[in-house]
Amino acid sequence: MASLSIYRETALPGTLAANSIYFVAPAARPDYVEIYVTGNDASTVKRVIGQQDVEALINASGGGGGSANTLEIVDDIAARDALAPTTNVLVLVLDASADETVTAGAATYAYRANTSAWNKISEAESMDVVLSWANLQDKPTSSVVDIDDAVSKRHAHANKTQLDKIDEDANGNMTYGGNLPMTGWASSNW
Repeated sequence: MASLSIYRETALPGTLAANSIYFVAPAARPDYVEIYVTGNDASTVKRVIGQQDVEALINASGGGGGSANTLEIVDDIAARDALAPTTNVLVLVLDASADETVTAGAATYAYRANTSAWNKISEAESMDVVLSWANLQDKPTSSVVDIDDAVSKRHAHANKTQLDKIDEDANGNMTYGGNLPMTGWASSNW
């Protein structure tokens, strides 16, 4: 098994050693560290991605300062479809009623360049949601009046007088009417 060497550098050396890890803190960015790893052959080098790599990936995807950070506003679905974007983009359609899922008003769509598809992510009519019992799906079969009545009676019992007699004594023993419960024996022959 080969031994592993670890180096702390301010710049990656021109010639690398096999089976090594290089922690490189560039002089211009002393609070930043790049990591390089070599294999059994020093020419096989792997680098851990850094901040600049992540930023480049975000920018390449259209998410870093690109169109995904802006909102295009158009009058209707036809105008949205006429955009023909080549990157990811957000579009507010002021009259989205041509979309069968929108009854009236505006909707926001995200265009995914990798699938060439528009996806609705919000609509204005849902911002003014008014729910009624009649329009709820999968609701109980009880009426609102029956449910309200049951709630008001949640602590009402026909035998409330008897239930109120159940208590406990100072030793934690259950009592009924202030006395320990009595058992009515069917027989007492022993």
